[in-house]
Amino acid sequence: MTVQARVIPEWPEWLSPETAAKYLDTSINTLTDWRAKGVGPAYKKIGQRMVRYLRADLDAWMARVG
Repeated sequence: MTVQARVIPEWPEWLSPETAAKYLDTSINTLTDWRAKGVGPAYKKIGQRMVRYLRADLDAWMARVG
């Protein structure tokens, strides 16, 4: 039997909500809900619609809640 290594992708410094959801292993809807309630990880809103997450903020948030 062969054991396959799990490939961990290199994550960019700034992540879109879609990528951040994958990084946190959750859904985009959950991230949207957390933003609305003010309970999720820190994020940056750029202009009217663009939202980005700093990877270090996601890691720090996971360390606090995890």
